[in-house]
Amino acid sequence: MAYLALVVDDVVVNKFELNDDATTIGRSPDNMIQIEEQTVSSSHAIVHKTNDPYMENAIRFVLEDLKSTNATKVNGNKISLQQLFHNDLIEVGYNQFRFVDETQRNLERTAVILQD
Repeated sequence: MAYLALVVDDVVVNKFELNDDATTIGRSPDNMIQIEEQTVSSSHAIVHKTNDPYMENAIRFVLEDLKSTNATKVNGNKISLQQLFHNDLIEVGYNQFRFVDETQRNLERTAVILQD
């Protein structure tokens, strides 16, 4: 099971499971992960859960910034669309989340060889 762990001073203070096909993040109360902070846009970002097109029976998670005012970062880099890997650090405003996916825990970032 994959989840986002809200981290404060290197301590996990909350976990948000990524069970749905789309998990919204933002300041507005209609978001699945609501962050009541001015540095977070009303509709800040979304995590898409999809079937991996290259690996059979595998799920992948992709984080999309929804044109937020203060950007969304993964491992310190501003993103617009970014596939998530186990242990990635996500920044939404001043909030930090650790992406945890136990199914990826023992996998290296695998190269997939496509056949013609």
